[in-house]
Amino acid sequence: MLIGRIIHRTLLVINSMAAIGLVLTYASVFVNPENFWLAALYGLFYPFLLIINLIFLFYWIFRWKRAVLISAAAILLGVNHFNAFIQLPFGRDTSKKSNGLRIVSYNVNLFRLYPWAKSAPSFQSILGYIRQGNFDIVCLQEYYVKAGKLSNEDVEKLTGMPVYSSFILQRPSSAYGLAILSRLPVLRTGEISFPNSFNSCMYADVVKGTDTIRVYNLHLQSTRLKERNFNFLMGNEFKLDSKNYDEIKDLATRLGHAFTKRARQVNLVVEHMRSCPYPIVICGDFNDSPVSYTYHKLTRKLHDTYKDAGTGIVLTYNGIWPSYRIDYVLRSSHFKTTGYQSPHVTFSDHYPVEVELELNQN
Repeated sequence: MLIGRIIHRTLLVINSMAAIGLVLTYASVFVNPENFWLAALYGLFYPFLLIINLIFLFYWIFRWKRAVLISAAAILLGVNHFNAFIQLPFGRDTSKKSNGLRIVSYNVNLFRLYPWAKSAPSFQSILGYIRQGNFDIVCLQEYYVKAGKLSNEDVEKLTGMPVYSSFILQRPSSAYGLAILSRLPVLRTGEISFPNSFNSCMYADVVKGTDTIRVYNLHLQSTRLKERNFNFLMGNEFKLDSKNYDEIKDLATRLGHAFTKRARQVNLVVEHMRSCPYPIVICGDFNDSPVSYTYHKLTRKLHDTYKDAGTGIVLTYNGIWPSYRIDYVLRSSHFKTTGYQSPHVTFSDHYPVEVELELNQN
């Protein structure tokens, strides 16, 4: 009997700590990483804390104990975050209309044209996928052209779509950056440069019927973890020695640097959006989870198309980490989302995000 009470109280303590931890992840999205980047790190633990609380929830339900309220309250308090990770296929209208807008966002991993690629170049597969998808607008991150291999003209020929590129890094034989492809007329394009970064944002004002739509193509700061960082994270032993201390310090430095830069970059984009007179669509690789300052900042005025029309659990990165949904298509309230999917095509280290949007009738 005494042992039973001790176990019960111990479980209550662990459950309470997990519930408090989950609530703290909700609070982390309001903290600018430029001021305190460790808060952003805390948000990465959301899925694990959620799973722990769900386990306790079902355990207390099975035991028929009032302690069920601890995890139930913590989960319900952050239901908006929960919906950003898991979507149930009920109660949504995703009826497609003939005049809808088909958009895809895709980080193409330089088309695997870099010398150290372990697989063959993927541009034929990716551009074939784009052509077959019959998209109206295509937003590509890590867009890369190389003399003798691939050019803007080749991309236009293989996709049947005009290319509007924004190169961050240009050399005599290659160029790296972003690209927007559009079957619709484009009035103008522009760039939002990010200081001291190989990441950036571009936009295109696209004409759909009598409406003009601004499409942002965004690639935020990458964490740039090295192979040894992954090996350390996947290791089974964490001994308190100088070698592990150096690894932890290096990992923390990389994460802090990325969180801080993403915060600055997303603030620049939000500031630019304030003067936009058109309906907005933002596509891109945010390199951040839905429980982050980045995501929270952008979705204060915009809607996540996954929440509108996605189902199940979607992971857009085809790698070990970050194993979250880090690629997004967001839309302003001028639109209704009528379709969302992220097909698991393996031409890149990311999966594309396909959406269908319908402009609301005034």
